[in-house]
Amino acid sequence: MKHILKSINITVLLTILFVAILSCSATSIQSLKHNDKKENLIEVTPVVNDYVSNVLKPVLDSYPEKDKLSVLIKVSKILIDENTGVNKNSIKPSRYIYYDLLEKVKLGFLVSFKISDEQKRNLKDWHEKYMKKTPADVFFAPSADEIIKYKAAFGCSHYARSFIAVVKAIGLMDKPEDLRYVISSKADDYNKALEKNDSEMTINGHQFVIAKIDAKWILINTSKSEWSAMPEGFSPNSIGPPKNFPIRFPSYPDVTFLFRKIGKDCDDDCNDNSLAALMNIYRSGDSQGSNFKWERFEGVN
Repeated sequence: MKHILKSINITVLLTILFVAILSCSATSIQSLKHNDKKENLIEVTPVVNDYVSNVLKPVLDSYPEKDKLSVLIKVSKILIDENTGVNKNSIKPSRYIYYDLLEKVKLGFLVSFKISDEQKRNLKDWHEKYMKKTPADVFFAPSADEIIKYKAAFGCSHYARSFIAVVKAIGLMDKPEDLRYVISSKADDYNKALEKNDSEMTINGHQFVIAKIDAKWILINTSKSEWSAMPEGFSPNSIGPPKNFPIRFPSYPDVTFLFRKIGKDCDDDCNDNSLAALMNIYRSGDSQGSNFKWERFEGVN
């Protein structure tokens, strides 16, 4: 059985995928669980506390740097490390999508070869909980609790949520409003959608965190453990449509991102727990609103 994937040629695989897609309209969706109950995506839970006690604190206790920014960046590095991080059991995002397609004809096991038992459990559980309605929700729906529990982070929202939850658990920040979850969109994607007034067009973006340290706001790219200082006088409370505020990250030098929503404090998860909610935020800054409220951004290049 372990060599079954090798025996399936491209034509057969494409046929299976085609049948799976067609069967979608004839297959009843059972036990939809997505969004039945709104949970806070950055809550400190027993799972988060256990991870902090058993993994984070031992590393931080022996870390020589003690200033707040250095410790925050160290926390981010621990979270993305392949041994200590929340991505230890991660799998490629495409595997979730293929699993969803094939599982419609009960062939999901075909994409479960050569992955660990923990990864198989994650694939099955997250598919059941998040992908029945909109497959892409697996990118945005998991909470910090589940990301840390499964150690299956594979995207920016996963890292940002985990980061905020563990920082709260450690008690690194003085005030709740000094640590905030941030949602941003790609400037060129937003411009294209705005020009066509296309509310169905997919807009890409990036989630990260901002922290206030010594009266200055610091941008922390939790996916890459990098930081930069925001301009003097910056206030997250002033971000809102229609005026854009551009930002860039060293890891993505050719991409301009635009602020779209910033949590009011470290307990505000911005409600971007689905693809539909996130696309609304990219267009309007509100998870419930689909109208374009931001002006076109000039100077993308």
